[in-house]
Amino acid sequence: MFGIFKESEKIVDTYEQVHFILKSLLSYELKELPMRYEFWYRVAIRQEEFRTLQAGHRANISMTSAVGRFHQTQYEVMTQKLAKLERLADIYKLFCIEEEREVLNHRLYFHQEDIAALYDHVQQKELYTYCDAVQQQFWEAIRDDILNAIANLD
Repeated sequence: MFGIFKESEKIVDTYEQVHFILKSLLSYELKELPMRYEFWYRVAIRQEEFRTLQAGHRANISMTSAVGRFHQTQYEVMTQKLAKLERLADIYKLFCIEEEREVLNHRLYFHQEDIAALYDHVQQKELYTYCDAVQQQFWEAIRDDILNAIANLD
């Protein structure tokens, strides 16, 4: 007599997909920090850790020794990590503002398929993260792809 009512599936738009990807990625980046701290405080702590490491390596750079060249390499790595973390945090702030949803969806229209594929990968991350080294490589690949997809967002 009564029809079976299906609960309508919620359509996840590009805005929500990017928001989820960024939140998951930043949560991975901050996993070693205590959860008792507020999210943005943990982001600031991680940024400060990278800045401290960067300054330490910079102070020890010397092209005359292998250890000095090691510090040069690590300084460059820390500079890249810091820049990527700051970029992710800045973009995530944009995706925390609900009023920007329509504008951001419109601006991400041409990257919709790439973002949807990344979203699916993050949803099924258990398949790709079976050990720590692979997990790190997975999240680095996600980070690079999402940064490429939203490179011209500003």
